[in-house]
Amino acid sequence: MAIAVRRLCSCLSEAGKASALRRRSQMPAMRLSAVGVTDAVRGCATSQSANWRRIQGVLFDIDGTLVDTDPIHLVVFRDCLKKAGVSFEVDEPFFKANISGRSNPDIARDLLPHLSDSEKEKWIVDKEEYFCNLARSQIEPVQGLRELMTWIKQSGLKCAAVTNAPRPNAEMLLGGIRMADEFDLLVIANEEAHNKPHPEPYLAAMRKLGLQPEDCVAFEDSPTGATAAVAAGVHTIGILTSQTAEAMAAVGVKQCVGDYHEILREIEAARK
Repeated sequence: MAIAVRRLCSCLSEAGKASALRRRSQMPAMRLSAVGVTDAVRGCATSQSANWRRIQGVLFDIDGTLVDTDPIHLVVFRDCLKKAGVSFEVDEPFFKANISGRSNPDIARDLLPHLSDSEKEKWIVDKEEYFCNLARSQIEPVQGLRELMTWIKQSGLKCAAVTNAPRPNAEMLLGGIRMADEFDLLVIANEEAHNKPHPEPYLAAMRKLGLQPEDCVAFEDSPTGATAAVAAGVHTIGILTSQTAEAMAAVGVKQCVGDYHEILREIEAARK
C-alpha cells in the first residue's frame, strides 16, 4: 500500500482536469452562509478565548480547517462508497456523523466490512487519488488564514499542521494553497502511534515543537479532531466550515469562529 500511496496526487492529465471541472458543478453546498455562521457561533454560550499573550504555538488540522474540503470529500465518499457496493445514502448528515475528520482505515473498517483487508487498502488508494484529482483545481484557504499566518510568523510563534490525512493528500493541500513552507512541522496521524480522536498526534506535535499544552492553541473543524486536541489539553477553537457550534462544544471545544478574521480581531484586542 505504501508504494501505491506514494503514486497519489501526480499531476492531473487534461482529461482529469476536465472531469474535475464537470464534477465541481455537482458539489453539495455545505459551507455556512455568513448569517448562518454568525448564528452558529452565538450557540457557543460558554465561549472562552485563548490567552494570546501566552501562546507560543499554533496547531492546525488541515482538511476543513485550513481548506474547506468537506464539499469535495462528500462527493468523493458518496461516489466511492456507492462503487464499493454500499446501499445507504451518503448525504451531508451521514458525512458529518460518520466520516468527517476520521481516518481512512477507521472509515473503511466501519462502512465497508464486506471488503477484505487488501480490498479496503485498494479502496483507500483509489479514493485518495480521486480526491486529489478533484481538489487540486478547487481548493482555497479559509478566509483570514493568510493574514493569521503572517501574524504567526511575525510574532515568532511555532506552527504545526496535524492531520489524519495521508501524507500525499496533506502535502497536496498545503502546496495547493501555497503554504507548504509556512509550517515548522507536519504531523501525519497514521505515522504516529494512534490516529485522531486519540490525542497522540497533538501530543507528538507538541513534543517535537518543545511546547506544553498550555502554551498552544489548536484549530479544528470536526468533532473527531477536536476530541483529540481537547484530550491533549490544548485550548481548542472550532472553525465552522461544516459542523455546528453545538457539535463542537459537545466534545469540549472552548470557542467557535466562522473564519480567521474573527481570531485576528480577538488577538488584536487581547494584545493591546
